[in-house]
Amino acid sequence: ITILFTHDLHDNFLPLKDEQDGKTIISGGYARLQTAINAEKKNDPAALLLDAGDFSMGTPYQTIFKSDSPGIRIMGKMGYEVVTLGNHEYDYRAQGLAESLNAAKQSGDKLPQMVQSNVIFPTDKNGNLTSSLSALKQAYKNYGIKDYVIIEKNGIRAGIFGLMGADAVSKAPMSEVEFADAVETAKRIVKILREQEKADLIIALSHSGTWSDKSKSEDEILPQKVPEIDVIISGHTHRKLSEPILVGKTIIGSAEDSGKFLGVLKLSQDSTSEWQLDSYRLQHVDENLVVVDACGLHP
Repeated sequence: ITILFTHDLHDNFLPLKDEQDGKTIISGGYARLQTAINAEKKNDPAALLLDAGDFSMGTPYQTIFKSDSPGIRIMGKMGYEVVTLGNHEYDYRAQGLAESLNAAKQSGDKLPQMVQSNVIFPTDKNGNLTSSLSALKQAYKNYGIKDYVIIEKNGIRAGIFGLMGADAVSKAPMSEVEFADAVETAKRIVKILREQEKADLIIALSHSGTWSDKSKSEDEILPQKVPEIDVIISGHTHRKLSEPILVGKTIIGSAEDSGKFLGVLKLSQDSTSEWQLDSYRLQHVDENLVVVDACGLHP
């Protein structure tokens, strides 16, 4: 199975200047990103396309986040299958995210499935939600946001769930929602995926991140506590992992930010049904990619 992934796109629909080896080059842009995706899909039409959050906020396009929800709608057109929310999706608070989710749903566009496993909607002492939290909870329901989803590819049942880590939570102090502990939530979801859903492959879209300080590196601590997770797509910290981090049998990938790279991870099962890493690379989304008009996107 092939897993294609991004995270922290931050509304960078257009290419941006990037520094590589002391040289200024042009990287990213959703049209070139689509070209990279299409090339991988040509080799493996069943490839999963996933995103680990913070797809919005970072360019002037964020000004239409509430009214038009451009990021998630374009990602749907690009073929993204499952995404999770990051802390920046809460920048316009609960009401703003509610309006954005509703705008996306009301557009009638094809949208990616959305997972978020550890969100909590806190109530007051009388058990009531604020008006904005009530609106957001209803928007979650309208969009169809779930704890996890099952996607079948090549006869493989992939269980995919989403997490918001502690550092990311601290970066969204006005979100109004709360988040349960990521590790404890992962234990609960993985148990369901293994025992009830009979998932062959478990993927966490984790907006938590990896850090140079291992004692704070949430997405490296997670598989130590929940080793049944096969793959972690690690967002939030914008890390460029040219080689994956391996914690036990868990594979952790991270592809920087802003659509500069498309992560490409290939796995296969051995005779004991254990997952093996066949290859991992970050495809640079740069000027060397010839843009094709594949889904209404243009240079």
